[in-house]
Amino acid sequence: MSKNQSSDSFLPDFTLDKLHQPDMKIDFSVVFVKEITLNPDLAGGKDYDIPIVVTDRVKYYINLYAKRYPVTFQKWLNQSHQYMYIVKDIFLKHGLPLDLACLAFAESGFEVGAYSRAGAGGLWQFMETTGEIYGLRNNFWVDERRDFVKATEAAAKHLKYLHNHLDDWFLSIAAYNGGYYKVLQGMKRYNTDDFFELKRRRFLYRETEEYVPKFIALTIIYKNYLKYGFSPPNTQPLMYEKVSLNQPVNLYLLAEKFDISVNELKRLNPSLKRPITPPEDGFEIRVPYGKGKEIAIALRENSPDDFLGLKIYRAKKNESVWGIANRYDTSVNELKRLNGIRYSKILYDRFVFVPNARLYKKEYYSDFVKEVRPYVPDVYIVKRGDNLYNIAHRFGLSLNELMRMNRGVNPRLIHPGDAIVVSRSENFDYMKTSGTKKNGKYVVKSGDTLWTIAKRFDTTVTRLMKINGLNSDMLKPGNVLVLPN
Repeated sequence: MSKNQSSDSFLPDFTLDKLHQPDMKIDFSVVFVKEITLNPDLAGGKDYDIPIVVTDRVKYYINLYAKRYPVTFQKWLNQSHQYMYIVKDIFLKHGLPLDLACLAFAESGFEVGAYSRAGAGGLWQFMETTGEIYGLRNNFWVDERRDFVKATEAAAKHLKYLHNHLDDWFLSIAAYNGGYYKVLQGMKRYNTDDFFELKRRRFLYRETEEYVPKFIALTIIYKNYLKYGFSPPNTQPLMYEKVSLNQPVNLYLLAEKFDISVNELKRLNPSLKRPITPPEDGFEIRVPYGKGKEIAIALRENSPDDFLGLKIYRAKKNESVWGIANRYDTSVNELKRLNGIRYSKILYDRFVFVPNARLYKKEYYSDFVKEVRPYVPDVYIVKRGDNLYNIAHRFGLSLNELMRMNRGVNPRLIHPGDAIVVSRSENFDYMKTSGTKKNGKYVVKSGDTLWTIAKRFDTTVTRLMKINGLNSDMLKPGNVLVLPN
């Protein structure tokens, strides 16, 4: 995650080490007026469209969220009310059990901006490579794993795919957490289609073994939240309209012109990494209900500059910052400030935002600058006698780490004056260029998945599928894959 996203939420620390600490002496049940008892009728007599099996671990998680962490679940309950009808509508369209919507409690607590420590993001906690399979883009402009509609569509397709191949919801839920091939391998090894048998065999990851009872417990609590002492959600379902854009739009200018809160626009469009919509045509921006027609008309009848407030320029490596500023008649210092540029030339291909003095608004410009500025990685300028190995050693990196941060750089052809990225974070924003080196080959082994292969060879699942003409992510040992270099 890039530094300019530091305000995004991280998931609560419900790691197994934390969950299995001895019970705290404070009785959190006194927070509620109603007494909570763990009795055989835990499911509350409600109708469920997935199997409900109340095991000791299910009881443990009911106690955990209802007594030890009631404030956390109440927060999740409040958040869920904004999106639950959207999730259920999409699941209904795909023919999925509606109770599967409660998986979002286990994944993110219905926090659309949540990122895990492993890099999974959004309501449904997709890793970037899995998100790519289902068309979720993560680029300079957007992270569609945070889009509550697109990510839910992707989750529905993924869950449907898992159930079509595993034919059991407990196994499918386990596979959503631990991976399809891990579950399939266990089913074949022990000749069983029973999740609880796999759990008994201790074959699955510990987190996956706990994931299913956690989901069951959260489903039971959600469908009986009054019984468990929780208050009705204090939020309202999202109401919005969509406006299709053929130009980039500045959220701050849009908010100012139509008396809308900037925070409301961000809440409706959580996929945006910056307060500017992507420059390509066809982006659909969500606006508060009742504002759509007015905004659509204004966008058609006015100049694009009236709604952008700056220019977007695709700068090339080694291009002069002074040259860009001179071309657009702006200050070099202001250009550097807006884009976080520290040098007199562009160090890698990237987007550059060019200020527009005519639309300079002091009342919002300061906040806007903080949000629009891309994360700029730490850079080392090569000196005579340097090579990538000694540069990596100087900054406490491995050679492989340094190579991953500097894709396209030939380690044998670096020269004094070249810029080498030395940040530990690899999530900086730049425009990747495809290489021209010869492709290699890889023979699939037992247990391999497209994701693990893509990670091993520093590529993406989408690219592997495209270059090999694959229509699904199913692999068999012995398959030969072409690897993009």
